[in-house]
Amino acid sequence: MRKNNTSGLMTLNYWRMCASNLLLFTSVYMLFPLLPFIIGQRLDISVTETGCMFLVFAAAMFLVGPFHAYLGDAYKRKRVLLYSIFVMSAAALGYAFVDTYTNLLLLALVQGGCFGLATTAGITVAIDITTSNRRSAGNIVYAWTSRLGMLAGVVLGIWLYWIYGFRMVIYLSVALGIFSMFFISRVYVAFRAPIGVAVCNVDRFLLPRAWLPAINMLLIAFVPGLLLPLMFTGDYWSLLALVILSVVTVPFTNMFVKLSYHCQRGTANTTCHLSMEAGILIGMTMACRMMDKALVYQVASVAAVLALFLFVFVTYPYYKKKKVRE
Repeated sequence: MRKNNTSGLMTLNYWRMCASNLLLFTSVYMLFPLLPFIIGQRLDISVTETGCMFLVFAAAMFLVGPFHAYLGDAYKRKRVLLYSIFVMSAAALGYAFVDTYTNLLLLALVQGGCFGLATTAGITVAIDITTSNRRSAGNIVYAWTSRLGMLAGVVLGIWLYWIYGFRMVIYLSVALGIFSMFFISRVYVAFRAPIGVAVCNVDRFLLPRAWLPAINMLLIAFVPGLLLPLMFTGDYWSLLALVILSVVTVPFTNMFVKLSYHCQRGTANTTCHLSMEAGILIGMTMACRMMDKALVYQVASVAAVLALFLFVFVTYPYYKKKKVRE
C-alpha cells in the first residue's frame, strides 16, 4: 500500500493536515480575546498599549512570508511546519511569565512570524498531498478548517478563562499546538528535490492578480476583529460576525483560486489567508485603542457597509473579468 494515496481528496493524510490546521488556529485564537486585558493588568499598562501587540503579530506574518519558499525548498516543508509550530507554542507559553512590555512585543513578533510560516507551509503541504484535479476543492476545505478553529478557539478561550483562569488557557493552547504537531508528524510528504528557490521570493508569497479581493477580504475581516475584544466584557455578538466570516471564507477562497494560474493555487490561498488575518488583527488593534462599545459598533457598521459596497460594485466585476478558470 502506498504511504500517500492521492487518488481522492479525503485521504487520511489530508484529514490529518486538516485536523492539524484546526488545532493550530484553535491554539492561537483562544488567546486573542484575553491577551490585551490580562497582560495589561499584569504589567499595569493600558489596553491601548497591549493592543499594539496585534500589529506586531501581523507585521511579523508578512515579514517572514518572502522567505517561506526558500525555507520550504531548502529544509523541507514539513520540517518548517513542525518547527514553526513548536516555537510558536513556546512563545505562547511565554505569555504566562512575561514581565515587561518589550518582552510582550518580542513574544508577539516571534509568535506572529512562526504563525505566518506555519500557516503558509501547511497550505503548501495540504496542496502537495492532493492530486492536481482536486486541489481547488482541497484549498477550500483546508481554508475552512482555519475558520472553524478560529471560532472554536475564541469560544473555548473565553469559557476556560472564566472557569479556570488565564494559566489554564495558556496551557491548553500549548497542548493543542503539540497535538497539531503530532498530526503533522503522521503525514507522509513525498520527497522533492530542491529546485533552487531564491532566498527572498515574493512571487510565491502574494498573488498580484488578487490585490483587489485581498483588500476587500481585509475590510470584511476587520469587522469581526473590531468586535472580538468585546467578548472579554461579555458582549458575544462578535461570534455572529465570526460565523459570517467563516461562511464568507468558502466563496472568497474559491475566488482567489480562480484568479490564479495552475501553479499558483498555494499562493492564492496564502494571499487570502494573510489578508483575512491582517484584517482581524488590525481590527483588534483598533478596538483596543477605542475601548468604547458604541464607537466600536459604529466603526464596524461603516466598515461592513463599505466592504459590501466594494464587493458588489468593484471586486466582483474585477473577478469576473480577471478569473482564469471556471
